[in-house]
Amino acid sequence: MDALTALANGLNLRAKLAYAGGVCGQWTMDHNSDRSIWFHLVGKGHGWVHSPAIDGPLELAEGDLMVFLPHAAEHYLSYSPDHVPLGGVSGDLTTWAAGETGFVCGEIELNAPQSPLWHALPAEIVIRKKDARDSLARLIELVIAESEHARFGSGAVIERLCDGFFILLVRHCIEAELVRDGVFAAMQDRRIATVLELIHREPWHRWSIAELCGRAGISKTVLTEKFASRIGMSPIEYLTDWRMQIAARWLKETAVTLDQVAERCGYDTASSFSKAFKRAYGVSPATYRRRSDPGL
Repeated sequence: MDALTALANGLNLRAKLAYAGGVCGQWTMDHNSDRSIWFHLVGKGHGWVHSPAIDGPLELAEGDLMVFLPHAAEHYLSYSPDHVPLGGVSGDLTTWAAGETGFVCGEIELNAPQSPLWHALPAEIVIRKKDARDSLARLIELVIAESEHARFGSGAVIERLCDGFFILLVRHCIEAELVRDGVFAAMQDRRIATVLELIHREPWHRWSIAELCGRAGISKTVLTEKFASRIGMSPIEYLTDWRMQIAARWLKETAVTLDQVAERCGYDTASSFSKAFKRAYGVSPATYRRRSDPGL
């Protein structure tokens, strides 16, 4: 297992399909979110991105993938490079075949969207069809093919295919050198990647600097310096941040008790875990759980 695989497994990130179909007329899409990664795949036709962070408007064509992270500037997708029809006008949603443009849109909700982990990635990412490599290119083709034909279970199939977007997106950012600092850039250093993989895979373990150094074959001085320069925090601070993200995920599972969440995140008692969680999120674990599940 590598550091990125362990990270994805730990967070259990899942895609939720918002729309897969055609649009026509004077359409616009507003999927701004401060909690989710939103992706927009153009399956046919054209669309334009309007954002103050992009020199544009930016044209998207068939096979292009546009991704917005929670720290992206307010943005819109529109049928026109010149016109953004606001005020509730969204155009006509139709079948894939009848639409002038075909879109697959969805989101991946994050438990800790303001974590430095996500801010290390570009806020807006566009991957052109011609630039998508190997696995990502084939995955995009599969998603478009499944969207073109309304077959039994198509929505579920598309969602599961889109689960792979996150991993392949991060891989693309690393290989295209779109990330130069932060956790994902640090994964390119073999010894730092080993430390990250250990932390991601076993957040409950009582890791010490000495043990991490021994497992990765690196000195304490070098490990501390590399974490500070590339990730912006110490290894133990990163461990705590990671534990809190894992905790946020488990707190959404109502069948898991507070004691069990504390244990899975490496805390001896629910009390010590609650204090750490409140320092990180500003609310108690119980309050966070209630806010995540209004039915409680």
